[in-house]
Amino acid sequence: MINTELKIESWNPTFIGYVDNPEHFKIEKKLVEHCLNLKKKIKSGGDNWISKSTYNTDNTYNIIKDKKFKSLNDWIIKNVKEYYLKLKYKDSFLCKEAWFNVYKKNDYQEFHNHPSFTLSAVYFLKSSEKDARIFFNLDPFSDANKPKIDPDFFMTSSMIHYDPTPGRLLIFRSNLLHCVERQESNDLRISLAYNFKKEI
Repeated sequence: MINTELKIESWNPTFIGYVDNPEHFKIEKKLVEHCLNLKKKIKSGGDNWISKSTYNTDNTYNIIKDKKFKSLNDWIIKNVKEYYLKLKYKDSFLCKEAWFNVYKKNDYQEFHNHPSFTLSAVYFLKSSEKDARIFFNLDPFSDANKPKIDPDFFMTSSMIHYDPTPGRLLIFRSNLLHCVERQESNDLRISLAYNFKKEI
């Protein structure tokens, strides 16, 4: 059968999962207080980050091992499993590390990825509509001859963002470039980051 009408196929697109925690507002205050107490005692991590004023516990405190996060960690791990099962990935994955980030006014996180891992997740623990958004770069390759595109057309848009909705979990491939824009609000924005490796 010949095809006389132009068709466009999309192969291997980027998949970002998101789900909202129905129990979020029961746990938010307690976990925010716990993070802020830890912040007083734990050295900030991210020594190789450009955004050095953003407090984080990357490589200084693993919240996967913290019993106060257990209920939330279990919920996140369950949803990451649902994500990779829905995408029919053949591997199973284990959460190897997790940390929290505290953004005050003017803090940000530069574009980066997590190349040692396969799946990553971000959970918005404390945030509001006016807080900094997370951006994903879907087409990081340099292309001087790239056509001008409609940023709202999902098939060709190279940059997308998610608002920091409290209690929302985002799940994505770890090699996907992402950043957090500068925090303009005076409020604190607290997020949790998780990395998963293939189970061997």
